[in-house]
Amino acid sequence: MNNFKTIQVGMLEVNCYLVPIKAKNRLYIIDPGSEAETIIDAAKEFSCDDYVILLTHAHVDHISAVGYVAKTLKAPVVLDINEHGLYNSPNNQILPFISAAKNLPATVENITDADFEIIRTPGHTLGGVCYYFKTLPALFSGDTLFAQSVGRTDLPGGDHQTLIDSINSQLMVLPEALPVYPGHGTPTTIGNEKQHNPYLKSICPTEN
Repeated sequence: MNNFKTIQVGMLEVNCYLVPIKAKNRLYIIDPGSEAETIIDAAKEFSCDDYVILLTHAHVDHISAVGYVAKTLKAPVVLDINEHGLYNSPNNQILPFISAAKNLPATVENITDADFEIIRTPGHTLGGVCYYFKTLPALFSGDTLFAQSVGRTDLPGGDHQTLIDSINSQLMVLPEALPVYPGHGTPTTIGNEKQHNPYLKSICPTEN
């Protein structure tokens, strides 16, 4: 059983993950995309003293609740430097449904004493990353890798070949039993994607 919580938020059903590190009384909040009050209430149930927001990328559906959550919980926001343009862009919106995010705080590239590894996986966006918590174990893949699918690359900053190269070189080398928790949809494993993901089968053939 997972010791973290998954909340689907917003009209695009973004998976927001709440990952506690009990030894440090710290809670990581991954991709608070919408419904800030729901996320905050769920976060407080863990009774932690320290909160950190981790962003896999800066598309508006993944960041719309960042401002309020960060202010309320006094949480730093971790985001790759290559995402700053998208993060701050007034055009980062899905009209008429999702307006550009407001009151976004400054971000940092990492935090000290980290409990995870940042794996850079550009392709869906310029600075997309995955967060690998080895002690869980769990890979939070954002919109890079899904169950039997991959992130779209038809938006600004996207490039399909770059995405496939990122997945192949950075993710498919991880343990096959490693659970993968994507930004949308259901969990999977690295091994399952090697065997069944139609976007990867040509580059990750199953060994007989």
